[in-house]
Amino acid sequence: MILLNKKKKTNFKPFVIIFILVISLIIGIQLFGAAKFESILAAQGEVIDGFWSNVLIVRDEVVIKSPVKGRVELQVEEGDRMAAGKKLAEIKSSDSRQKIFNQKAGIVSFAVDGLEKEININNLDQINLNNFDSLKGNYRHLLSGDRIKANEPLYRIINNFELYIISKVPESQADRFRIGELIFLEQKNFDELFEARIVDIRHNLEDTFFHIKLEQFIPQWTNRRRIELNIIKNIYRGIKIPRKAVFNQPSGRGVLKVSGYNNYEFQEVVILNGNDQYVIVSGLEIGEEIITNPEDFDYGREA
Repeated sequence: MILLNKKKKTNFKPFVIIFILVISLIIGIQLFGAAKFESILAAQGEVIDGFWSNVLIVRDEVVIKSPVKGRVELQVEEGDRMAAGKKLAEIKSSDSRQKIFNQKAGIVSFAVDGLEKEININNLDQINLNNFDSLKGNYRHLLSGDRIKANEPLYRIINNFELYIISKVPESQADRFRIGELIFLEQKNFDELFEARIVDIRHNLEDTFFHIKLEQFIPQWTNRRRIELNIIKNIYRGIKIPRKAVFNQPSGRGVLKVSGYNNYEFQEVVILNGNDQYVIVSGLEIGEEIITNPEDFDYGREA
């Protein structure tokens, strides 16, 4: 019997595994490099130049006290505007019924916080700002059917033609504004901007405060003593990008523009305006992709 020697088959398995590992490594390196990019597309937008402040609301208002004790029956609604001499409530006791007539034209409120005399337009310049942060209203509302004592607050009458706020100003913003300057006020979750004007700038120890007069009365603030507002110096529009995307190098100031897969090039830009987070620039076209984390790339950056 003749035995034939079988040829050994070549085992390609190790080569396939090595090939797959090499390809995976290359792809992984590419993906890792690409993952370092944080980018946005240049687009039209607006940049608000201002600062947020928990402002103090100052009104021209007077608290009217009850002349007698008894149970109150309110004849008008909270926030109604009334002329002087109009009936607004009755106070009933066991043996009498006292009619209450409005003493002064204005908006009626049956809520008081006890700060109406201390924080008032009539003594705006005398408001003690040493305890500014502690001046917080805690409004108590009088409802129809409540009992009241003589000389307790019955209602508040508000002049709806004047409204002021006082804002504590960050040190970085204090020198950027001037008395008489027209500004805008932005309230969170509110679409409308309110026009206002800085009428005084007061310095108190280490703090600076703006006295700001609004161009209109805001009824929604009637029973509020504090509110968070954005004090806006200006609003800029144009090509908007993050400020952190801009850096300096020997050839000038600019950004890294994506020019292909995992490729980028330096593009000079000019900052026209902006705030601490965003800037309006020239030198970019709408839709161009720029890197927003250039600090992660070694591209001739100046120290």
